[in-house]
Amino acid sequence: MAEPESAAPPGTLQTLRALPRPVIVLLVGIAVNRMGAFLAIFLILYLTSLGFSPAAAGVVLTLYGVGSIVGVFAGGLLSDRIGSRQVIIASTLLSSVAVAAIAFEEDYNWLLVTSLAAGILTAAYRPAASAMLAELTPLHRLVTTTAASRLGLNVGATLGPLIGAWLATHSFTAVFLVNAGTALVFGMVAVFLLPDVRSAGRPGDRSAAEQAATTSEAGTPPARSQDAPGQVGEVLGGRGLFHDRRYLAVLVAMFATALAEVQYQVILPLHLGSQGHPVSLYGIIIALNGAIIIAVELPLTRSVQRLPIRTAIATGSLCIGLGLALFGFAGGVWIFVVGALIWTFGEIVNAPSLNAYPAMAAPVPLRGRYIGALSAVQSAGYAFGPLLGTTLFQLFGRAAWAVCAVLGVVAFGALWYGVQNRFAVVGATGKHPVTT
Repeated sequence: MAEPESAAPPGTLQTLRALPRPVIVLLVGIAVNRMGAFLAIFLILYLTSLGFSPAAAGVVLTLYGVGSIVGVFAGGLLSDRIGSRQVIIASTLLSSVAVAAIAFEEDYNWLLVTSLAAGILTAAYRPAASAMLAELTPLHRLVTTTAASRLGLNVGATLGPLIGAWLATHSFTAVFLVNAGTALVFGMVAVFLLPDVRSAGRPGDRSAAEQAATTSEAGTPPARSQDAPGQVGEVLGGRGLFHDRRYLAVLVAMFATALAEVQYQVILPLHLGSQGHPVSLYGIIIALNGAIIIAVELPLTRSVQRLPIRTAIATGSLCIGLGLALFGFAGGVWIFVVGALIWTFGEIVNAPSLNAYPAMAAPVPLRGRYIGALSAVQSAGYAFGPLLGTTLFQLFGRAAWAVCAVLGVVAFGALWYGVQNRFAVVGATGKHPVTT
């Protein structure tokens, strides 16, 4: 018997037990692949060990970052066109070749090309994996499933550098070959264990009427049925995405949030050093953030789902910006602890719902593109944030942290406008009373 629409969201354990086997396989594959992703972490050290200058090594790493931006958008586009399984397989298998090639390449020009290719190929699977999670998971369980995916990513991100550092003490070649090996294994698992699921709709997807209401509310003509003449051309052209004003506001907010959040890697170590704090304090702050997320994000997701999705996403982004901005106040070590707690709370409230939102808000044929666009602007924020942070810190010192508060407020406003509460998932039907 179906749950009433007003029912509470399903519990974490209930959701995880109900996941189909392909989803579990995908979640494990994502975690293992992330645990073995060493390239971006150790590329600078590898290149300087070959005798390249730090500036030259930075150019190679920048090209890898640019490739990641291209890769996530291309992965979302191709997921809509050829299917998420095909993109996951191609991305992981080809990226294993590109990453392995870096371990044996010493010519600088070829390193530039290979790094760009590795960035594109390594990132392309991410929106495809998110699209497949959305295709295989009922909408009312998607936020919890997304939180489980983030748990795997965070565990992998925590253990990965430790494994990579141990490998690097033996050989940088081993670092990149293990990185390539994990991608190869994930690709082979995808070949044999992941289903060929296309974005053609499944139980829990929005009805045609809801999609029409969404596009009308977003400022575009009501969507025609998937079989209507001309629909394919519009889908391939991306017209629905670039004319969806509400979703474009969500993309602006994601870019602003990423610009703010990356400052913990940029301004924070510079600030702590200028204040005479030991490097160990930086490690403690980062470890505090990671440990809390790993320990409590997934269990708290059910409570977060009780909030209107607009409130959860917008408030979370605001807390990220304000928590980081606190680092700029005088107050000793405790101000960093308090700031880290508020920043971490914001991430816990914001990230699972925001990462699940594109699959809820997108017309089904455009799902991969919506997911890819969100990942692309996040990657762009992470790529350009260091330039912003270092420039502001050089000019204004610790007052540079104020930019995080400004970005948090901008993100809050954009999300309050862009996110539609009709997609909050509070019951088995995946619907929430429309309160936009």
